[in-house]
Amino acid sequence: MKLFLDKQLNTNDKETVILAILNGMYSKKYNHLSTSVSLVGYEMTGRFLKSSNRKERTIIEGIRDAIRSLSGKGIIELINQDTDNYIFSGKGLEVDSNKSKFVILEQWEMQRIFEKSNKPFNVFSFFCSLIGTINNQTKEWHMSQDEMTTLWGYGKETVNDYLEQLEEMQLIYVYRHKKRRLNGTYYKLNNSYGRYCDKDVVIAEALKYSDTVECEDFVEKLDRRAIKLRYNAYCNDAKKYRNNFDAEVDLCRQCIAYNKSLKYKPVEGYYDGEYKQGELLDLSVFPDEVRNAVDDNWGNPVSMEHDFSIEEMLDMPTEGDVLSELAMANIDCMGQNNI
Repeated sequence: MKLFLDKQLNTNDKETVILAILNGMYSKKYNHLSTSVSLVGYEMTGRFLKSSNRKERTIIEGIRDAIRSLSGKGIIELINQDTDNYIFSGKGLEVDSNKSKFVILEQWEMQRIFEKSNKPFNVFSFFCSLIGTINNQTKEWHMSQDEMTTLWGYGKETVNDYLEQLEEMQLIYVYRHKKRRLNGTYYKLNNSYGRYCDKDVVIAEALKYSDTVECEDFVEKLDRRAIKLRYNAYCNDAKKYRNNFDAEVDLCRQCIAYNKSLKYKPVEGYYDGEYKQGELLDLSVFPDEVRNAVDDNWGNPVSMEHDFSIEEMLDMPTEGDVLSELAMANIDCMGQNNI
């Protein structure tokens, strides 16, 4: 079932969800919609909600509140009501595509959010706003997080949290550029994003976008000790990575960055009275499909060749950093040679 939302309406998070699902449930054929809180909840979540369950009770109350406020604002019209049973006219439940700019969503997307998210009303509303920015032709856009916080009223941590949740649900795909602008600000190039089903197109358009901006590759600082610990845990069959393809891909990407970082910032020094040098992590421990997915997700590897500024030189590892990293590297790992 497709859900249509008018971009120009000013609604809060709960109102956005209810307006979207009522739009999907409404049929122009009958000129009205007879429904109930129970049926609306079922269409939103794919299950009948129980008031005895705290989380589901919150959703039920959210439905009631949103219907009440949408009606009070005159966005929708109640013809009749008997407690949790409603009859709506068609007002506000259909979108005139000739007069309004609108967002098209899918019912299953709403249901996945209400299944997975701890704040489903908020995350769905954010998802609607995000999808509304995507170019219909290119299937991609690159609004900055600063713009999101300004336009939609979220804090930056909240924006990051909601983006991560939507990525984990595979509702959106985010391509993170490893470039920074050469306009004097050296800001990172905005991430490109789109629907997950359009992932390949998003990557292609992201690369086109980066070609239109004067920028340079950059190297992000890595917590190599943390990566080494995760790598060792993976080699020792850590539970976190079992049957978790996305986690394996993410770790493999980190390990590739770790290996590249050794070219310009080696791990070397004295440990246990001997001079030792850090070695590359053995990437053969990752299955072929994981390594291939890293290439698909992140495009061409970022070059680690770099001309260091004075500030960057001052950030080179101290002896204490070297010894700590060597200690991490000295932990036995299946598939990894001892240093």
